[in-house]
Amino acid sequence: MSESGIIRREDLYQIWKQKDFRAILPYKEFIFNILIYLDILAEQRRYDTTTGSRLPVDNFFVPCMVTERNKTSFMDKECTPEKAICLAFVFKGTVIPPALPNRLISACLSMWTLKQYEGRKLLFSGFIVVSFDKAHDVVVCVEGNKILLYIVHTSSAGLIVPDVATGVKECLVTTMERISDFYQSTIHEKNIQQLPFQIEYSCSALKCFISEEKALQTNVWVCNEHKLTHRVGDWVVWNQDKNNEQCDQNCQGLSDDALSQRPSDIELLRFSINFESSQMYELVPYLEMSKEWGDITLNYPKDIKVAKFLVLSKWKEMKDKSNFKALAEALTKMDISTHVLCQVRRVRLAETGK
Repeated sequence: MSESGIIRREDLYQIWKQKDFRAILPYKEFIFNILIYLDILAEQRRYDTTTGSRLPVDNFFVPCMVTERNKTSFMDKECTPEKAICLAFVFKGTVIPPALPNRLISACLSMWTLKQYEGRKLLFSGFIVVSFDKAHDVVVCVEGNKILLYIVHTSSAGLIVPDVATGVKECLVTTMERISDFYQSTIHEKNIQQLPFQIEYSCSALKCFISEEKALQTNVWVCNEHKLTHRVGDWVVWNQDKNNEQCDQNCQGLSDDALSQRPSDIELLRFSINFESSQMYELVPYLEMSKEWGDITLNYPKDIKVAKFLVLSKWKEMKDKSNFKALAEALTKMDISTHVLCQVRRVRLAETGK
């Protein structure tokens, strides 16, 4: 267990059958559920690769039993400035109580799927990597008095979806608040309003840090070690307003990496739904799709919504440079804000089932 941290329910029940534990055996189901509630045990999430449905839980993780350190190359190869962003939960004092990161790791395991890399499951002492979706991984790593959170994109940090980063951050903050409140209540701590940690954002080199409070109040920050310049808009990725359909005033638009990407079918559907039908007649010439638009509208005279999506799908299929940059250039020529593409790139809760 010190390597994998995995135990089966039946194995734990067998341990409890020993003489020293027989007193709790009649309450085994209750005790088991308490261990899950306290994040001492975490369910191993598994899904059917064909249907996507969740499979019954056979194994459980016990992070506090894992003593092996991370020796894989994941941090060196994947957690790089080119592919990742980072923030830190910085605790008062020099050391974090071991129970807190272990409970946080258990909570991550109960929410997301443990990632495999180089043939290893990425669960080690004070370290875990889980998959948020096919494009984003979440890394939690303990270093001294910090718990580091990385969001890693398979291709480029510039393609990290703000809703993903914001959602993960909020989820972990809420989880740590819950864990902290629990421990404060057990020692009858009176000042439960003050959290034992503060959030700090990393520089673009992922090494220097600035407190969240200062970062959001400072227009320009130059990190000490690398002399890299950062602006207040750089932190928007961690603070996306999911209820706001408009871009934040500090939004700088899509990154160069995002502009070079071809829209997915879902993204084209979002664009077509929110794009006025009258504007589509003006857009298609800039995309060199006038003939195709005429043919499609002839076939779908009473369903312009379908026609809008079909012509964009045809554009993506026919044109080599059918990327966000081409859409942005067309919108600019039409005097339409390119920030509509920012909304197209956003993750919608209804679509992810969250």
